[in-house]
Amino acid sequence: MAKKSSKEDKAFMVTAVALEITRFQRDSLKDQIEQLAAQLHAATLRAERAEERLHETTIMLSKLSLQATSHAVRSTLTEVLVEGRSILRLENPIHTPQPNATARHQ
Repeated sequence: MAKKSSKEDKAFMVTAVALEITRFQRDSLKDQIEQLAAQLHAATLRAERAEERLHETTIMLSKLSLQATSHAVRSTLTEVLVEGRSILRLENPIHTPQPNATARHQ
């Protein structure tokens, strides 16, 4: 009978140790879940703010591009006579080369 109670005591101790290990792991995992939930919440807030900034930037760029194209001065082409020869003259050209820019490319 002493052997039987010894086996029961051993089994009880093993079960008690396993239960304590399980409780410790459960508590550890609960803490980890709370930390991950907080990180997820913070990341979600950052993503929402970034999306709002992207939307505002997109609207701003759209307005700028509309302003740039609506106020553009159109080029005009006229025919003039120089020394009796007909020459086309471009007024308000879209691109006017800088004097330094042509010197650099040569």
